[in-house]
Amino acid sequence: MELKNYTKNMQNKRTYKGIKSILRHHIKYNVRSLWTYEDDNFTSVYENYDGEARIYTPQQMLKLIDTL
Repeated sequence: MELKNYTKNMQNKRTYKGIKSILRHHIKYNVRSLWTYEDDNFTSVYENYDGEARIYTPQQMLKLIDTL
């Protein structure tokens, strides 16, 4: 029963390991990138962006992820 509760808690907590790794890589190697976050989706902006979602730098995006 204890394992069941542990599994349930792990499903509720997202770690965002993949996106964090990408953002850290961009910061480390001074990659100039911009990102958006909407509806639990991360998107790299690389062309003319005309959407309404807020745009973040990799540093800002890492801070945002830590608050999710």
